[in-house]
Amino acid sequence: MLRILVVTILIVATAGCAETSQKTALAEFQRGIVVRSGDQFVLRPCYVSNELVLQDDSGALGRWFKQAPVEFEQVYAEMMLTADTLHPGSSRIDELLLVGSQPRGCEFELHGNHYRAAGENPLWIADIRDEGIRVHVRGSLRQLLFPPVEPDVNGRTLTWRSTLEVQEGYSVNLKMIREACYDRFGTLYPYSASISVYGMTFEGCGRRGDLARSSIAATYIYSDGVLSLMAVLEPDGNLAFTDLRQGETSSVATYLKGRWRLLETGRLQLELERESGTRQVLFLERMNDGALRLKFGHKAYREGLLLRRQ
Repeated sequence: MLRILVVTILIVATAGCAETSQKTALAEFQRGIVVRSGDQFVLRPCYVSNELVLQDDSGALGRWFKQAPVEFEQVYAEMMLTADTLHPGSSRIDELLLVGSQPRGCEFELHGNHYRAAGENPLWIADIRDEGIRVHVRGSLRQLLFPPVEPDVNGRTLTWRSTLEVQEGYSVNLKMIREACYDRFGTLYPYSASISVYGMTFEGCGRRGDLARSSIAATYIYSDGVLSLMAVLEPDGNLAFTDLRQGETSSVATYLKGRWRLLETGRLQLELERESGTRQVLFLERMNDGALRLKFGHKAYREGLLLRRQ
């Protein structure tokens, strides 16, 4: 009797966990081109051939299209999505972050930036990077790089304060508030921003940077019947690489781990490490459909080899 009771409790608990897990599914960042067809929206993610039907439960995306200064059939957007378990190939918009007329938005990745804030009248740009806060205001004589600092966090507000040690009187105070912000073109951004520099204060909007990771982190496969390769690139920069070679009577598999990073040139670098401690480096070019083409690297793989994004 006790055994039956324990099994029953476990079943109920497991079902409860499954239900909770489904309700609290984590939203994932996604970006790409949104195409409108009547009341339906379809997302074509950057560097991915598959499409996603979007469920606009809050109506935020629909409202933006209605309020846009001109009529658009497709726009660039960044959003947080959760998978629709009842409808494969469909996702629900958990939060709309950025949307606007940016035809080449997928190519604009802000590599190396944690955030970018910008505004007009005058044009100003502030980039938050590992090496510091890079600030440029149109009309000023030069671009300034302030020492890196951690932001002060107060609710939905991030504030960076930094001072140039080599030149007295040059300081920056950059504030970004998590709230809807629109530029003069009607583009929606996730942060309002203000910056105080040169003794003046300017207003603008802000967005997240380092956008390539959302497009690159994935599984990539190559196979020609003799050689099979699989590269799993994680969002944190780690990777797992499988090299399977099929002979006439047997096959040999090599499993490697390593790191990947996006270079300033736009190419991808894979650094693989063998159990012996030796390393090999591969350089790949990103294709428009999300595939990775080998440019040069280890002699075991021919140049031009194409790893398809899954």
